[in-house]
Amino acid sequence: MSTSEPVPVRFEAVVRSNTHELAISTIDALDLDRVPDSGGEIRLIVGPEDCARLVAEGYEVRLQQVVPVQPLDPELVVSDSAAQAWFDEQVGG
Repeated sequence: MSTSEPVPVRFEAVVRSNTHELAISTIDALDLDRVPDSGGEIRLIVGPEDCARLVAEGYEVRLQQVVPVQPLDPELVVSDSAAQAWFDEQVGG
């Protein structure tokens, strides 16, 4: 018998509701991670508890794929000074 911790699982999911605007405002209120979608769908990264909560609130949740839970690639992390420089460039100084 294994006594190891359960492996954390997250999913990429598409969430649907009767009204798109209501779904977006509710999902924003739930503080879930949204993923850009060129087709205009509401695409999220969610855990099992989030899925259960969305279904309980009346949403249709379609799981698309498993998203591995792993440390962030250090190459994707931007320093504070680099972020400030980018921001200054965007707003013109």
